[in-house]
Amino acid sequence: MTADAQGNDLTAVKNVVTSKIIIAPYAAGKQLTASQIASTVADPETSLKSVFGTDQSAVGLITSDGAPQDARDADDATEFHQPGYQMNADPTLTLAFTVAEDNATTRLLTIGKPDTTGVYHVKDIIQDTKWFAYQETVYKSGVTRRRLGVIQITGNEPAQDTRGEVSGLALTATWQIDSAVDSGNSRYLQSYYTAPKA
Repeated sequence: MTADAQGNDLTAVKNVVTSKIIIAPYAAGKQLTASQIASTVADPETSLKSVFGTDQSAVGLITSDGAPQDARDADDATEFHQPGYQMNADPTLTLAFTVAEDNATTRLLTIGKPDTTGVYHVKDIIQDTKWFAYQETVYKSGVTRRRLGVIQITGNEPAQDTRGEVSGLALTATWQIDSAVDSGNSRYLQSYYTAPKA
């Protein structure tokens, strides 16, 4: 459908169907590039195997009320003596989501690696570890938004363990400026893919 006489197009509404987040251990020297998630790439997970390797893992199910949410935080913009000129401060871009699964990936993100006996020696519930991350959001319109970058988990708010309810971990991931992402020029790369109509 195209826009109506008033310029409105219902098929362009961001009506979310599903999303996923895949991570892999950060590896110095590897590069995340625009060509890996270009709008012409039908299956970016295949093109990312050269960077993510066989260690890529999905964070798994995400709670409905903890669906991925973007945020931006920054100091006030710098204003100049001449009217009409401002310079924005460097932002912090974050992605908050609540993982429902207790799996090896979510444990790596939060409490780290176990020792050889399977015991975790917990010093904190977030780790000072960088990760390669691929995020995908599918819209009802057939458009898929893709993001690729380096994240670090900077927040973790565990839900109360209530009997009969899902007990998730509300994680905050901060997109990092890193030389692996667009040679350090971007916090993350983003593209839009439209699936061909059958």
